[in-house]
Amino acid sequence: MKTIAIVNQKGGCGKTLTAINLSAFLARSSRRVLLIDMDPQGHATLGVVKDPVQLEKTVYEVLAGEGGLTALREVVIKVRDNFDIAPSDVLLSALPEKLRDMPEKENRLSAALEEIRQDYDYVIVDCPPNVGLLTFNALIACSEAIIPVEPSFFSLHGIVRQLETLDLLARKSGHHITARALITLYSTRSDFSKTMAEEIRQNLGESCFKTVIRFSVKLPESVGHGLPIDEFSTRSAGFADYRALAAEVLEQESSHESACAAEPLAEEASFHGDANLIEAESDFQVHPEAAPPVCLANGVLFTLDAPGARCVQLAGDFNSWVAEGNEMQASDGIWTKVVPLGPGRYEYKYVVDGRWLEDPLNINVEPAPWGGHNSVVNLQESDVRDWE
Repeated sequence: MKTIAIVNQKGGCGKTLTAINLSAFLARSSRRVLLIDMDPQGHATLGVVKDPVQLEKTVYEVLAGEGGLTALREVVIKVRDNFDIAPSDVLLSALPEKLRDMPEKENRLSAALEEIRQDYDYVIVDCPPNVGLLTFNALIACSEAIIPVEPSFFSLHGIVRQLETLDLLARKSGHHITARALITLYSTRSDFSKTMAEEIRQNLGESCFKTVIRFSVKLPESVGHGLPIDEFSTRSAGFADYRALAAEVLEQESSHESACAAEPLAEEASFHGDANLIEAESDFQVHPEAAPPVCLANGVLFTLDAPGARCVQLAGDFNSWVAEGNEMQASDGIWTKVVPLGPGRYEYKYVVDGRWLEDPLNINVEPAPWGGHNSVVNLQESDVRDWE
């Protein structure tokens, strides 16, 4: 089980959006994910729980131990398949005072995670925007940290402060944590944003994610509707960017099989510089308006952005891998095809002017018997919804 804290002492940097959407895309990649809301503001909870007012128990009961021990499993709420949340509310702000004189108070969350170690592949912890007992609990429970940072004049100073916090933690507890910065709120239209992003990367080197999260109005809109971006707007830059972030995280998985599954996306979809594009290994540039397969009421919509192509076909196990006769329709360089499919697991590829290509915007892949990888789409009854 991998444990990742999303942490920054500064608010308004996309911390909670990153916690929610990284969790969602890891779950979308068939990883079992638990998002733990350690912020008394409860923004992560508000972003995915339909009716947070009706919460009976939260992380507070787990860490405070009131009325006997409350197991973490008792407070977990199912968001969707492979995605659970341990919710929070304002009562959590009283925890530092309650535990002030208690021994091992910094290790409460770490102890709580032991019981669910076999239940999840990833635990993502959304930290409060300050240094205190709640943040220390999260960091001691985690082996990695992601520091979201907007490309601004104060951002480098903020990263230094955050790294100082991690150094303090290591000296006090002996617990060392691997941290990487994630550039967020990036404006492709701002020269200043580009300059600051480059300066952050030059200073941090490999301690900065390759993926950049671009500013997108769809991201705050999505949490306002209680949905991660992958359920709210599959054609947005936020969808493409958080999908690429999940690919980078998955690339670090230790097992060879998981690394193979994550590798193609990391190579094929990474954001570079000032172009409002995702670059693919193929000759085509995939814009954020393109999308991975989307479930419709009558089947699945496959979409590929290939403006320079003369002919695009869709082949998969659902049509016996026959490309001929399965041409996609083009409109302004966007090629689409709806295939009537029921629930199940399907492998496919695009055939672009005779070249067989993986879907550059689908994180799910499987090794193909003849080499390379096939893209994979998993359909469940709950996936069928209207296309917006």
